[in-house]
Amino acid sequence: MQNTALNLNQTLLLELMQDFYILTGIRIVIFDSTYHEILAWPASHCPFCQLMHDHELTRAKCAESDAKSFQRCKQKSELEIYHCHAGLVEATAPLIDNDMIIGYIMFGQISDLSCEQESAEMLKAVLACYQPDVSGRDVPESDDTIFRVTHKTSQQILAAAKILEACTSYVLLKDMITLQRRNFITNLNTFLLEHLSEDLSIERLMNEFHVSRNKLYDSANEYLGIGIAEHIKALRMKEARRLLKETDLAIQEIADKVGFNDYNYFCRTFKKEAGMPAKQYRKHHRP
Repeated sequence: MQNTALNLNQTLLLELMQDFYILTGIRIVIFDSTYHEILAWPASHCPFCQLMHDHELTRAKCAESDAKSFQRCKQKSELEIYHCHAGLVEATAPLIDNDMIIGYIMFGQISDLSCEQESAEMLKAVLACYQPDVSGRDVPESDDTIFRVTHKTSQQILAAAKILEACTSYVLLKDMITLQRRNFITNLNTFLLEHLSEDLSIERLMNEFHVSRNKLYDSANEYLGIGIAEHIKALRMKEARRLLKETDLAIQEIADKVGFNDYNYFCRTFKKEAGMPAKQYRKHHRP
């Protein structure tokens, strides 16, 4: 389980993305952690890539190429420069917030070949591989603009990649993209209530939600006002009170259901929290 909802400051993000494009002439895109595009500048693809996205088969190939780059990027937790399925150069950098990847920034749709003619021949060959699925009627024979892409040298691509990496840090520093922690807490509470009788160690929650220890603690303190361990204990006590009032279960069974393996510890904790022993609490709240 992972919360992927993001808060975006679109005004600041678009300003930064426009500045990147002005400086490099390369299209830049932001994706969330589930690989969905959420913002791009320029908004439209280059003509060749737009043709690829206009057809189901090639659109799927583009999505597959993107997904593989995100997966490699996630494994390494660092920027990667690569060639997409059509032979164009792209670079992907992870957005890492407190040890958790919450999204990706990508640039691409450029060629590192020696000249425009060589790039055009490569793209024509790629298109030919997908015909007749990608109809040739979409590309007039006399129109070569569809095969014109931005050219950059290897040195320029490496320089742009360094700037892209710097952008990821700047985006997070300025809170242009943040995780919706309130939604995270809602998901956390749902999980806790469904597994109240089980082990709810910090390590299990970290693995279940793919978050760091610090993020788990920070989110609890910010939106719950108490530590995560105290919050879990409060949920267990609340459920124990409900079961005492609404069921005829034995107190030992209630202790097990709310995650207390030690019956005596449950009794001591309940008395401290409720101000009276569990047996007395039941008698007091039952007609």
